[in-house]
Amino acid sequence: MVLPLRRLFAITSPFYTLAFRSTTSMSATSMNNGDSNCNIQKIGIIGGGAAGLATARQFIKANEHNNPNSVKFEVTILESRNSVGGIWKYEEDETKTRPMYRSLRTNLPKQLMAYKELPWGSGDGSEPSYVSHSEVQQYLQDYAKEFNLLKHIRFGCTVDQLKVLQNGEKKGENGCDTWPQISLEWTDNTNNQSHKQTFDNVCLCNGHYTQPSSPKINGIDNFSGAIEHAISYDNPNKYAGKTVLCIGARASGADIAREIASVAKRVYLSDSTSDKKQDYDKVVLMPRTQSIDENGHIHFSSSSKKEAEEWTVNDVNVIIFCSGYDYSFPFINDESNLELQNILGERRIKPLYEQLWHAQYPSLSFIGLPLSVVPFPLFELQSSAVVSQLTSSGSISLPPLTERMAAAERDASSGGPSSPGRVVDTHFLGSSQWKYSRKLAKIGGVYDKDMENYIATNKAMYDRSGKERKSMTPGGEDIYRATVFRREDEKQSYQILSSKMEPVRVETTVP
Repeated sequence: MVLPLRRLFAITSPFYTLAFRSTTSMSATSMNNGDSNCNIQKIGIIGGGAAGLATARQFIKANEHNNPNSVKFEVTILESRNSVGGIWKYEEDETKTRPMYRSLRTNLPKQLMAYKELPWGSGDGSEPSYVSHSEVQQYLQDYAKEFNLLKHIRFGCTVDQLKVLQNGEKKGENGCDTWPQISLEWTDNTNNQSHKQTFDNVCLCNGHYTQPSSPKINGIDNFSGAIEHAISYDNPNKYAGKTVLCIGARASGADIAREIASVAKRVYLSDSTSDKKQDYDKVVLMPRTQSIDENGHIHFSSSSKKEAEEWTVNDVNVIIFCSGYDYSFPFINDESNLELQNILGERRIKPLYEQLWHAQYPSLSFIGLPLSVVPFPLFELQSSAVVSQLTSSGSISLPPLTERMAAAERDASSGGPSSPGRVVDTHFLGSSQWKYSRKLAKIGGVYDKDMENYIATNKAMYDRSGKERKSMTPGGEDIYRATVFRREDEKQSYQILSSKMEPVRVETTVP
């Protein structure tokens, strides 16, 4: 396989060129050579969406709490758009591709999605739990205002280049001996001016919903109809009277198929985990899409059975890949002095320690890579773990370089904690997110009874809402989003205040 240059970056200097300390913490003490100004750390955050805001908040909160080593953080958020919210800022312009479509509502209740520091809603049952993208964006705006984050954001700035500054190339300011600093270059789109600044620590919070990913389908060139990706989906009326194949049956694929079915002639929903063809009125659930023959006929089959059954259809007008996204860091390239393997189709970043820190250069962190998680609370915990290593506020420090690199290689080769063996599941956490959350909380020094109650309640609500969503019939009425939740953290549980669902049984497990 030929690896695209922008997807696989080779390190430009050997590991031993950096004098990594045998100590495990990147604390201010280890960085300070006696100059008090060494306690001022410049933090660069790429992205002003949910991850970037949560990360900025944790650094600023450390300033407010007078952390043990009196480290002060100067925080700069670089956001390419002109408002906060990242992908939750819906674009009206139909010429733009975006993962947010006009009718999207969350598939997690807002009481679960919310940051721990800012509960969402009154909790009295008067408000719906499942909300629109505009309501999520408003919540993020409220969060930014509540914690005075807006003054740290440079809007309309596109990061063009990230570069790790090797020892000897640039020392820390004021003569401080630091972990490798990182240079960022960006363009201010309001005046087209270029800027460059060196940071002591950079957090990548640019999300992973910009680079569409599509599985390889043998004979795809034989298909004469339109081929699209869910990133371009916005209005079901475009598919009126047509027969559509949606490839991918997770949350977005199921939602898009249901919407399109309201106007389309027929919708095939291809689910790689399905064993057979199942008809649900205008939506037909199909197994994995295998190939397209020279006549344009589409073949489906299940490989889970000893003797795989096959089905063929020949009436599809449009194929929509609802198959997720690849990670993308367009500002990292062969000038970045950085080993970062990111191969299209693999959905795996390496080398990473705890799916968070670059294993060789922990002054670079990746907030929000894990998939199938409750994102906002996880962003808080990941960023608190990052901050703890710069302030010594946590009780657990990062291990030495050799241990981090070995752990990163094990993680990258494991195929993920939930279903080992598949490269694409490396960052897929699902039910493993709770163990990961507890570990992050302990690293960050924020794990206590209150945090345990919070995580356990999140798990209970996540299991319940997921059970309801997965019980829906493809193309059927979207009734699970009518359920209204109320948190009961002290009981590690929740209340259902109203629901259209039949009672569902949720399996419980000991943490």
